[in-house]
Amino acid sequence: MADKKWLATRVMLRVAFTISDIFQHVSIVSMIGLAASAAGYFMFFQWLQHQPYLELGRVVPALLSVICFMYAIYKTVPALEDFWGLKRTKINTSHPLCMYAAIAGWIIFINSFIIAFGFQIESGVRFNVMLENFFGRYGNDTPHYIAIARYWYQNTDCDHRLFIVFFPLYSILIRIVSFVSPSYMFAAYAISNIFAFAAGAMFYKLAMLIIVDPKEARHAVKFLLIFPSAFFLIVPMTESLFLFLSIAVIYYAIKDKYNHVFVFGLLASLTRSAGVLLLIPVACEAIGQILASRKIVVVVADNTASTLEMSRAKQGLLRKDLFKLANLLAFPLGVGIYLLINYMVYGNATQFIIFQREHWGQSMYFFWNTITYLTSNMLAGITDWVMGISMPGVVVFWMSLALIIYGANKIRVSLTLYAMAYFIFAFGPTSLLSGPRYAMVLFPLAIVAAKLASTKKGYNRGLTIAYVVMFIFYFGEFVRDNFVF
Repeated sequence: MADKKWLATRVMLRVAFTISDIFQHVSIVSMIGLAASAAGYFMFFQWLQHQPYLELGRVVPALLSVICFMYAIYKTVPALEDFWGLKRTKINTSHPLCMYAAIAGWIIFINSFIIAFGFQIESGVRFNVMLENFFGRYGNDTPHYIAIARYWYQNTDCDHRLFIVFFPLYSILIRIVSFVSPSYMFAAYAISNIFAFAAGAMFYKLAMLIIVDPKEARHAVKFLLIFPSAFFLIVPMTESLFLFLSIAVIYYAIKDKYNHVFVFGLLASLTRSAGVLLLIPVACEAIGQILASRKIVVVVADNTASTLEMSRAKQGLLRKDLFKLANLLAFPLGVGIYLLINYMVYGNATQFIIFQREHWGQSMYFFWNTITYLTSNMLAGITDWVMGISMPGVVVFWMSLALIIYGANKIRVSLTLYAMAYFIFAFGPTSLLSGPRYAMVLFPLAIVAAKLASTKKGYNRGLTIAYVVMFIFYFGEFVRDNFVF
């Protein structure tokens, strides 16, 4: 009993210290201002559900007015504290829990719009039915993942046989969560939201590890979450799961924890075909660590240090080095398991390639061919296809390439190599429909954007506004079900 009391006391003290570290001082005025802002957004959310479906001309101005008024409250609070002679509110925004709260707040904010628009499609239905209707629309891959979770892969005469083109891990997780979920769709939705938060939190840890300036690291998280297609993180598809796994792979490779790299690398390779590309940055980190370990610096006579280094170089690979290199097999192993599934179901290990080519007209080609036909389609005339696919594809293509060029010598070289390889892979397919969605999980772009934003005064604000405008436009096309895949 005494041990339990002591444990409870330690937990309470830890919580108290954490709260005091974050909220160094909070006045009653700030609490009232926060309550007013929350009440205002709740009323806006209630209003949003009763507006004509997808009239963005009404929704966007309304949202901007609400945000502006909240900003007015934000500026008024310190002025009122000074006027009344109160001690100003101070919050330690650099505390990790503040970042985690901000990530959770972003997820809730985007979900509120999806829920509002979802209930506009089908009013008066249960939440599960709304999810089915909103995410089960034409062109969305969510129903395919759910079908795999229900029935696994099948070699039948119906369209289900085509679902082998989707990697299995996400569907396996849906199947597992469905045992405690009211529906398969709810399970998929919950998984995506959980991993959206996990990906944001893991990315913050990675940014704090490799970026010197903590403020710049926080900006990197911001640019990750406001990327034009970042709303896909909470859509029931593989984006958030793959983003979390890929960030974890890089993080643990840098931390020299290759047993973790093996687990997350294997899972990433079972989530999306691009998972095998993580072999490139991990190999870069492993080789760098092996070479660095062969250089022993000793503060003694130069000839002694030289002798020790030559002796170390002659030893060859040590057991630890071999362990690192062996863990790189996780990536081809994951792909191998997927090929084995193809063979067991269809008798052909590369059946997914055949279906991609015959049914979707896709095969790997050159990225310069992709930008050629996307640009041609965009210039052909303003249509829903152009607004949903061609124009966003062209914008994200050039934005991604520009950030890769700018960050080539400014971020960790392993991340640059990964970004280049992923760019070739993501924008290589013929008949590309989902370029912005594919580019969203390329997290080195967020680090480069943070580097760019910190170079000159005003760059951060300008780049943030540009990202938000593109986000609103592309999210609007998504909720309108306008060829956003």
